[in-house]
Amino acid sequence: MKTYCRRALPLAVVLLMAAGVARLLARVDDPALPDRIILTPIGDPTSAAAVTWRGPLTTRPARAQIAAATAGPEMEKNAKELAATSAPFDAGAAKFSNHSVAFSGLRPETLYAYRVTNGSAWSEWFQFRTAAASPKPFRFLYFGDEQTELASRTPRVIRQALSDTPDARLILHGGDLTNVASSDSEWGQWFAMAGYANASILNLPAIGNHQYEKVAPDSDQRRLTSHWRSQFTLPENGVVGVEESSYTLDYQGVRFVVLNSMERIVEQASWLDMLLTGSPCKWAVVTFHHPIYSGARNRDNADIRAAWKPIFDRHKVDLVLTGHDHVYGRSDPSSGPAEGHTVYVTSVSGTKQYDAGDRKWAARFGQDLQLYQVIGIDGDRLTYEAKTADGDVYDAFEIRKGAGRARFTDRSRGLAPERLRTSK
Repeated sequence: MKTYCRRALPLAVVLLMAAGVARLLARVDDPALPDRIILTPIGDPTSAAAVTWRGPLTTRPARAQIAAATAGPEMEKNAKELAATSAPFDAGAAKFSNHSVAFSGLRPETLYAYRVTNGSAWSEWFQFRTAAASPKPFRFLYFGDEQTELASRTPRVIRQALSDTPDARLILHGGDLTNVASSDSEWGQWFAMAGYANASILNLPAIGNHQYEKVAPDSDQRRLTSHWRSQFTLPENGVVGVEESSYTLDYQGVRFVVLNSMERIVEQASWLDMLLTGSPCKWAVVTFHHPIYSGARNRDNADIRAAWKPIFDRHKVDLVLTGHDHVYGRSDPSSGPAEGHTVYVTSVSGTKQYDAGDRKWAARFGQDLQLYQVIGIDGDRLTYEAKTADGDVYDAFEIRKGAGRARFTDRSRGLAPERLRTSK
């Protein structure tokens, strides 16, 4: 047997390599680097997007650069530089600056590269594609209740989804993104789960009850955490008083509506009715936190169902995505208590899991599962898959639209049996 010996590297080379690694590590850990960078919709997604990020509390001006993406590394040559809107933010243990820039005047269906700075250090370059000006096929992701174990067991779900759907154009979040409304460490963990993808894919978050906190320790009054509007730049086209937690976006033939199911339910009902009346989009997808039909024990949101379901029925909303119940449930619009046009889904991506309650409305149900949803739109066809943390398909259906009634096809028949809790 031959023995091979590797020639030792010269000491100078070793020292240079070590210095290079040290510089790289120092840059990765540099607190001056922009972090929590997230891309969100604002205005028309064919020509606009917003980016928000965080940095040290400093008087140096924050900025962003954007240019049409190129095949080589010369983006700066044609980059447009924009000043950021900045505000100090008290995170409790430390103070920071939050920055945001609205990109506008972009070309439809174009790949753009951008980067941001806190005034001292630039981020890496990110890329995103603007929406097409007319309906074209695309896919998007949905996550329900990420909420718990954000630094341990939940990231695998997010990363499996991103790996499984590299062409995702939007990410919808169904509320309860964190467990403690103003825990800055939890928010840091939430941002870290998706990493660069947050800065490259439009995020549409909905609030959950865990994004609300007591006004005072001895008060029953609750308010939305100040983290929300400081770290997400979202459309302000919703209901007055719940701007940026109720908003809408048209994207390549789909009207997306995000609702705040914690407050101003009646006011949002009127706005939703107006918004869906005469919509130019073929498809309508709505997301919010508290489900119309509850699948967990001792839960029912009768007030929300009474206010919003008649509007869903009247305007034939195609898909409603919710969370809150920490079980999985999906209705069949052709039968059962949720019969109608709309498919209702409640799902959970995090680790908190609940006991089953009313299941009569659900054509497919599940417990003790961490799931993500992959939804595709292609002309007259909507496809849906609910996948487990290990990438297996747990549920699936299809909706096709023609001249008459939409045709719903349940694709779960040949899948594994429902996963149900047999003992506590």
